[in-house]
Amino acid sequence: MAVNIRYFLEQKFQTYQLSEVVRTEDLYQNLGNKNFEKLLAILHQEFNRLFKFMYSKTNGHYNAGESRALIEYIKLYEDMKYVLKESPYSFEITNDYAKLIEKCKDFLQESNGSPIPDDLPTITLVEYEPIFELQQLVKVPEVFAERKYPIKLIGEGSYAKVFKYKDEFYNKYFVIKRADKDLTPKELLRFKKEYDVMKELHSPYVLEVYRYDSEKNEYYAEYADDSLYDYIKKNNTTLSKEKRRNIANQIFRCFSYIHSKGYLHRDISFTNVLLIHYDDVSVVKLSDFGLVKDKTSILTSIESELKGSLNDRNLEVIGFGNYSMVHETFALTRLILFIMTGKYNLENIKDEKIKGFVMKGIDPDTNKRYQSVEELRVAFINAFCS
Repeated sequence: MAVNIRYFLEQKFQTYQLSEVVRTEDLYQNLGNKNFEKLLAILHQEFNRLFKFMYSKTNGHYNAGESRALIEYIKLYEDMKYVLKESPYSFEITNDYAKLIEKCKDFLQESNGSPIPDDLPTITLVEYEPIFELQQLVKVPEVFAERKYPIKLIGEGSYAKVFKYKDEFYNKYFVIKRADKDLTPKELLRFKKEYDVMKELHSPYVLEVYRYDSEKNEYYAEYADDSLYDYIKKNNTTLSKEKRRNIANQIFRCFSYIHSKGYLHRDISFTNVLLIHYDDVSVVKLSDFGLVKDKTSILTSIESELKGSLNDRNLEVIGFGNYSMVHETFALTRLILFIMTGKYNLENIKDEKIKGFVMKGIDPDTNKRYQSVEELRVAFINAFCS
């Protein structure tokens, strides 16, 4: 780092040293630099003093002198964090203090005092324990800037191509999903929304995405070992009921989660459900959120092309824009049947329980279908687990 750390700490201490620092000095010892230790003690003491005074104000107004002082100590804190972030003195403050400091930055004023907001966080001021602690650092090389890896085309859809490559630093595969160059602005917007939604969702059953490149209109994601279709077809004769039920239950948890976030997937198929295999379990990874629908979506039109190999064909009549939960459970019913039996044709189902499970899920009268994933899950237990 270009800044001389010891000189920086010495200069800051000369500026901010306070004779009354006594109680907090004992909390920060043996950190490798006396000026650094005393600066943390000063910050600890002054934050407590200024926050305590702020909490005592009953008129909603924080005095001008204290406002300026707190602004100055927040600046010292942030200067130290920035300069020391890659040094042995890199440090963090406890989370509640950090949130309070961020809130104070929104309303503190240099003159005439500061209006104290009604939603000011109330924290317990810590007197006898450290509020700062050193961080442990690891140096990670900038591998993306220095390495180029060959990519291999592994999939192609209506709007994008999917490539895989092996990252030598992590010693694992990743994928790149790249939008086709001839997409319309609306299609590109949908492609970017797919990434945004997947980035927002935080579930082990949703394919993880990492970075979006706006210049190339592509994004990076984790690599899955199989599509559900390939896995079932390869292992259908040897796959146990227990493993099938495990996959199905992951599907239920996955869709319960995305529905709880206000989304409908709308493109459920045998190939959009992926699997990552570990030594002891195979984990479902839902992908392809390009047709995702939420309550605020402006990308759905009544003429939208019908997607999803398992979708209700009646959507061609009523319009894809009218896709609702009963169409999601329709597709999920067919998906579950494939997982549990390896069959995707609906005729010749001999088991009456299974037949009843399927017929309710695909009933032409949408009012008679499963109205939620939870209802579908309960019916699944009755049909396949009892």
